[in-house]
Amino acid sequence: GHSRIYLLQMKDVAFVSSRMSGVYVTSHEGKEGFTELTLRTLESRTPLLRCHRQYLVNLAHLQEIRLEDNGQAELILRNGLTVPVSRRYLKSLKEAIGL
Repeated sequence: GHSRIYLLQMKDVAFVSSRMSGVYVTSHEGKEGFTELTLRTLESRTPLLRCHRQYLVNLAHLQEIRLEDNGQAELILRNGLTVPVSRRYLKSLKEAIGL
């Protein structure tokens, strides 16, 4: 019954995802932690960028954008983790990285 609080530096955050059970922060090492903050709060208070209804991504960890034929895309991060991009956020994501 211990609860632990991990303090993660912003630069170590790879992405944040929202699920039924809550919002989770995933580090560049692939470690995952729960946060009480909402995606909306994190989006407004951090440099993380919205790429999907349920995901925020740290562009500092971005290695590749894989575009699918159907207009969807996927982000491949330096640690090999993948993050989905919805069509709705693809344009602003491309703009953010200067494409």
